[in-house]
Amino acid sequence: MGHRDPLRGTGDDPGDLPQRDAASGLGHGHGPWPAPAGPAHDRHREHVLMRPSRLRSQDGFTLVEVLIAMSVFLLILLGVFQVFEPSNTAYQSSQRKLSVQQNGRIAMDMIVRQIRMAGAFPENFDANPANDLANGVQIATDTALAIAGDLDGSGASNAFLFCRDASGLRRVRGAIGNAASYTCGNGDILAESVTSLSFAYYDANNNPVPNPPTAPYQLDGQAPGAAPTFVTTTERAAVRRVVIKLTARETVPNQPAQTYTLNSDVRLRNP
Repeated sequence: MGHRDPLRGTGDDPGDLPQRDAASGLGHGHGPWPAPAGPAHDRHREHVLMRPSRLRSQDGFTLVEVLIAMSVFLLILLGVFQVFEPSNTAYQSSQRKLSVQQNGRIAMDMIVRQIRMAGAFPENFDANPANDLANGVQIATDTALAIAGDLDGSGASNAFLFCRDASGLRRVRGAIGNAASYTCGNGDILAESVTSLSFAYYDANNNPVPNPPTAPYQLDGQAPGAAPTFVTTTERAAVRRVVIKLTARETVPNQPAQTYTLNSDVRLRNP
């Protein structure tokens, strides 16, 4: 006889396995069988599943909230603008002032460099004496100066006129003896906003030329606008030193005009 298995039937035959009791809902010792869901349960489940959808449909802002947020943002933006606008205006003003000063210095440096080289005639060192040149100072007045020589390293001598008109400080470059080379309107602008340009001349003993230097004056009676003559060169030939004064004025909105003055003292290397 074999042992009786309490989980099996009365015998060892698989057919003796206990069957589910439909009435009690018991079977295999695992408790009652779950009852099928009814209509009420389905309605409750549908209600729970649909609730998040209704909540999501209510997310967002009302028109009043949007208008309030926009008003606050605009107020903040206005405050930021009022803080940075004066700084931006001051920055632009300083940039304009710096530009005027820088342009004036660049122009002054060019004038000084080329005046210093006046009278440097490379033609005087070739084998042909027929093309020798003289008169490094061509025209000299209290407001304009024309000089001659190879002042820009081109290898040939030209006339250079420095002058000022309503457009600013100009430099004219052209052939020596050509009237167009001594006409201020034909020149290139070196610097704008220049309100005055003056020249003072001195001889080897630092005596003013002319003496006394009462403006306006024109050395040897020569003025811009026409080709100079050299019948008389007493005053121009005596020049050994030139003092330049340049004044620039910058007008800035809502601020006092700024005036800058540059001075340079130049000695001629090739008198």
